[in-house]
Amino acid sequence: MFKQISRPGKNIYVGAVLRDRLDKIVLNIGHYIGRPVTITEFIHYVVERHGDEAKENLKRILGTEEERERPQKMT
Repeated sequence: MFKQISRPGKNIYVGAVLRDRLDKIVLNIGHYIGRPVTITEFIHYVVERHGDEAKENLKRILGTEEERERPQKMT
């Protein structure tokens, strides 16, 4: 399905609302530590430290394709 997992030089789209939130977060961090912090630094940190936890949570929340197609029984 995926020929290449990581593609150097490719960008990802981040919507305006999320971009504004990221900007505020990194500006706050930069102000606190006294030097500029990039969104890339922040994202690298979050993925490295919390990526596996987020992956497992999303798997549990979203379920498998089979679970999404099967209607939930009302009890």
